[in-house]
Amino acid sequence: MDYLVQQKKNLRNTYLLVFLFLFLMATLGLVVDVLFGVFPFGTVLLVFIALIQILAGVASGPALVLRSVNARKINEKSLEEKQLKNIVEELTIAAGLEKAPEVYVMEDENINAFATGFKVEKSAVCVTSGLLKHLNREETEGVIAHELSHIKNKDTLLMTTISAILGTMVLVQLFAWRSLWGLARFGGRKSSKKKDSGLGYVVLALLIIALVATLFSFIGRISIFAVSRTREYLADAKAVELTRNPKGLAGALRKIAKMQKNKGKVKGATIATAHLFISDPLKRSVNNKEGFFANLFSTHPPIHKRIALLENVPEEIVLKELQES
Repeated sequence: MDYLVQQKKNLRNTYLLVFLFLFLMATLGLVVDVLFGVFPFGTVLLVFIALIQILAGVASGPALVLRSVNARKINEKSLEEKQLKNIVEELTIAAGLEKAPEVYVMEDENINAFATGFKVEKSAVCVTSGLLKHLNREETEGVIAHELSHIKNKDTLLMTTISAILGTMVLVQLFAWRSLWGLARFGGRKSSKKKDSGLGYVVLALLIIALVATLFSFIGRISIFAVSRTREYLADAKAVELTRNPKGLAGALRKIAKMQKNKGKVKGATIATAHLFISDPLKRSVNNKEGFFANLFSTHPPIHKRIALLENVPEEIVLKELQES
């Protein structure tokens, strides 16, 4: 596996994504301009908003992700958290990274972890308190190696950018639909009066924006799901390369699969950030299924398949084991 090629591919895809986002916002602005005859006000305004969102995402995207799950920096007085930092530093050297990422902990009983950051030297790794509690050193090394692989391949650059842009489109979508709902209620109360012709243009513009934003959000989510599944397999393979021990990550995934039966969702995780985690924090059953629709809507490949690949055994055996446990 050529990781330099993978890095270049992720950079290229990130630039393409940003261009498409700007193009979409410019198109929405042009729709507003045509409907209201205010060209180029709408186009300039929405492109400006898009640029601000991109710049804000680059500047604070990782911090926003960490804040959304109430992550905190490790407490080096804690033996478990000090050991976690040592593992990150050791594997950073093995991965050939110049600087170890910042290490964070989020209070949650689930076993999970994620990496975030636009730049390798300004990246971060976050684990749940449940991971520290339930995984041994060997298994923790497997998980950390997996997350460092995402950083090394610059998966975090692409995926954090997708999260920032998708978050913007979701906000645009919600604003447009709620505005339409508000206008519908307002129009209903004023049904006895003559309609203002301008109101019809406003409704039409909001409807177009809502539909386009909804479509883009849907396509964006599908893209996230497809990209995320592929990158999980690649990161699993790289983790084994770094640790020389497939049993560590396989053991961690096995414990994650068993715990998911009894625990709830990871606190603070959302549809825009779920793909960053090593396993689905929202506990959606689609991630454990296979087939056309599962491939469309799952953010992670089935855990039993990942374990089977790591241990080089038939996936049916692993699936049966997990179902019986």
